[in-house]
Parts: sequence; C-alpha cells; structure tokens
Amino acid sequence: MWALNCNLDKLIILSSFLLVFILCIFLMQEESLISTDEEGNILPNFLQSEANATELAEKIRILCLVMTHPNNHKTKAYQVYKTWGRRCNYVEFLTTEADPEIPTIVSPTKEDYNQIWGKTKFGFKTAYEKYYDKVDWVMKADDDTYVIVENLRYLLSSYNHSDPIWFGCEFKVIVKDGYMSGGAGYVLSKEALKRFHNTALNNPS
Repeated sequence: MWALNCNLDKLIILSSFLLVFILCIFLMQEESLISTDEEGNILPNFLQSEANATELAEKIRILCLVMTHPNNHKTKAYQVYKTWGRRCNYVEFLTTEADPEIPTIVSPTKEDYNQIWGKTKFGFKTAYEKYYDKVDWVMKADDDTYVIVENLRYLLSSYNHSDPIWFGCEFKVIVKDGYMSGGAGYVLSKEALKRFHNTALNNPS
C-alpha cells in the first residue's frame, strides 16, 4: 500500500511538472506571435497579416491576364473580377469581344480551341506593350481558376523579377521541350516577358 501511494505521489508530481512545462512553452509561443505597432501597442494577428499583404502588394506588382470568352463574361469572368482579380495590381480579361463591365484585351483571333495559342500570344504582346513599366510579374490564368494572390506574392518575393523566370505546372506531352499548363496558370517575370516579346514572338519556328 505504501509503495502504491508513493508511486501515485510521484506520478502526480511528474504530471504537474509536465503540465507547467507545456504551459510555459505555450505562453512563450503566444508571446512570439504578438505584433506591435510603432508605439508599442499590441496588434491583432489579422491586422499584422493585412499589413504584410499590403506591403507586398506595393512591392510585388502583378498583372493578372485571365483567358475567357464572351459567353463567360457575365458569369465566370465577372466573378473573377469581383473576387481574387481585385487583389491583382492590374487585371485584364483576354477575350474576343469588349465588355464595359470588365477590363478586356480584345484579341483578333477567333474563339476556337485551335487558336488559343494565337490568343495567348496576343495577350502577352499587349501585356508587354501596355504594362511592362508598371508590373514586375505577369500571371496567365483561366476564368475557372482561383488564385490566392497574397500567397502568390509571398512566393514571388523570394525571386528577382529581373531574372528570366517562369513558374507553372510543366507538361511533358505533345511538345518535345514541354510547356506550362494553361488551366493551372503560370507566371512570367518581367525579364521573361521581355524575352518572350522581343525574341520568341519574332521567331517563326
């Protein structure tokens, strides 16, 4: 009986020690997550996150080039424009007809699957001519894509837009050298956009 009571006492002491230890670790982590303003006032974490997102939006300037077509203007395209498209520094909808309710780049191509590449090239050509001095990155997406632009900026903040970089989901089918999936979306740096416009578009092959 004495041995049982002794072991029970030790168990209680050990449990109490572990509980205090865990509580101390938790409090230390909570303190490290607390943000303050310039005057030392505590800021809620969501305010700090919003401030970080605003700062990145000023430093990481993105043009969102969204592929769509006239039948989707009032549905998918408009919803993109009213949701994540508003978080881009600039957003343009690449289509074949103008629409007063959304900003559009009107391609001279036909709305045909086999002319998507021509439509895409026209979009990037216009993006270079209209936005080269205004943005650091160009993201191409479809009107059924959803993008968390804040996360995209956080990713891009680790890279230099002056380097020829592109991000996306690379397919290794049909084309020998591979290509980026248009549906998943892809991103070109400022320098990559420049080379695409000045070199690739002028290459007949």
